[in-house]
Amino acid sequence: MEIKDVTFSYDKKTDHLKSVRSLIEIGKITTIIGPNGCGKSTLLGVMSHNNTPRSGQVILDGKSINTYKPKELAKRLAVVHQHNDAPSDLTVEKLVSFGRMPHKNLFTPNADEDEGAIEQALTATNLLAKRKLTIDQLSGGERQRVWIAMALAQTTPFLFLDEPTTYLDIYYQYELLDLIKSLNAEHGLTIVMVLHDINQAIRYSDSIMVMKSGQIVLSGSPQDVITEATIKAIYGVDVIIKQDQAAGLYMVPIGI
Repeated sequence: MEIKDVTFSYDKKTDHLKSVRSLIEIGKITTIIGPNGCGKSTLLGVMSHNNTPRSGQVILDGKSINTYKPKELAKRLAVVHQHNDAPSDLTVEKLVSFGRMPHKNLFTPNADEDEGAIEQALTATNLLAKRKLTIDQLSGGERQRVWIAMALAQTTPFLFLDEPTTYLDIYYQYELLDLIKSLNAEHGLTIVMVLHDINQAIRYSDSIMVMKSGQIVLSGSPQDVITEATIKAIYGVDVIIKQDQAAGLYMVPIGI
């Protein structure tokens, strides 16, 4: 996927993205970081065709993303949004089955291929034992896994996640990020996600894109991108970057 000189505005007065260009590496985990309001979720929305750029384009498999029909795009790209709603009495299995909609008509019963994809999605997200439970019977972390399972049931090569750890406690944050890492390693998914926690971005990313004021100002491996100077310039915070044999690279804030 290639982002080519994308400019986007919600109100046609202020550019929330300004001539953004980047390349998403196939089979890798790319994380977008940056301060609040810098355009992270907006950019992810443009990349998934939820936002239409004022100029520029996003290229997916050699085609501009706006030339894809909705079902065609949904077979290539799955998105887990920051806020997700579903009827509380819906079962886990039923919600996950909605991920098969791009591959069938609305009233077509599930075929063997659909059932297999649903089973694989439930297995990958460790939800087999909870398939008959309703959404309101799940913890926050389990609900997030259900939405990821629904995205996996689409059987797409690209998976986008907008702040997937929001509202989760630290245990479920790392459980979810470990799941995302395993999906990339075991299934070869190309994953793009937005995260606020820089140490999580370091630990779980192959590549990090740093945004500020609607632009990508830096992009590369965590080791190259996350430096004391970069964090000071982007966030206005003084930090120490450390390397530990057990923990790897990590950041410690020391003040403003």
